[in-house]
Amino acid sequence: MNNWITPEGFKTGIEEVAPKVYAYIQAFGELGVSNAGLLLDKEGAMAVDALMVPSMTRRFLAAIKKVTTKPVTRLVNTHHHIDHSGGNYLFREAEIVGHTYCRDEIVRTGMPVDFFQKRIPSFAAEFPKLKLAVPDVTFEDSLVFHQAGREVELRHLGPAHTFGDAFVYLPKDKLLFAGDLAFYYVTPLAFQGHVGNWIKVADRILKMDVEIIVPGHGPIGGKKELREMRTYLALIRREAKKRFDAGMTAEQAARDVKLGIFARWREPERILPNIMRLYQEFRNELDQPLDALQVFDGMRQLRAEWHGHGADDPDMCCI
Repeated sequence: MNNWITPEGFKTGIEEVAPKVYAYIQAFGELGVSNAGLLLDKEGAMAVDALMVPSMTRRFLAAIKKVTTKPVTRLVNTHHHIDHSGGNYLFREAEIVGHTYCRDEIVRTGMPVDFFQKRIPSFAAEFPKLKLAVPDVTFEDSLVFHQAGREVELRHLGPAHTFGDAFVYLPKDKLLFAGDLAFYYVTPLAFQGHVGNWIKVADRILKMDVEIIVPGHGPIGGKKELREMRTYLALIRREAKKRFDAGMTAEQAARDVKLGIFARWREPERILPNIMRLYQEFRNELDQPLDALQVFDGMRQLRAEWHGHGADDPDMCCI
């Protein structure tokens, strides 16, 4: 397992992580580049997340064809973000399953092509090709499937990365597809979430009988990497609260907090939206969305300050 958890040098591809269970990992986990999963069965396969744009999803589908001739008849969305649900429509034979909030948000936001093109210009040509496909089946707290001779548990433990996160747990294999409840060597992003509860969710997962965790972004790992992510979240929450109480703005706090080793993680400028969201948490304003343009422009500016790039570089921030 050591080759899976190395933060440098991991590659895009499919990897068997348990009998008839696969993780599909995309290097290097930033700029809408997420991971997915696959469970094989006699009648049909189950996929976990659909990735973002057609080129990504088609590579995933091609990888699936290398390990099974069965169609994907079930697709689980771990949450509503485009980098996990954009490719839903390409799973034409699949029943789509997600948390109630996940479905509601996909329906509410639709497919804002212009926004995605401006904020993730590397894939601008692909966004107009996307078609909206929403979950057919929803659940609130948990849902259990029986797939490939094992129980497959979908669980929602409350707000974290978003308000509708679900993970896929295989108790028999001590394996968990975490979606964006886990970011490994990539800075977590909470601009639509709840950092305080995310820490509690991480604590609950750390108490589970789990050995392998497939994160939403980054290489395959386990509890060690989840503890490191939890440490990051606890650090920024603690330091943000000090600066909030001192009357600093979120922008000032983001520039003042010392990230230490976490500055080496990909996209450390995400500290800005994370602290902006924490300030909303401290004010009990989590029902109010952050201004997306302010979030992305602020990250771009912060990265320009840290790395000396031009502040108008469009390729500096992601979802």
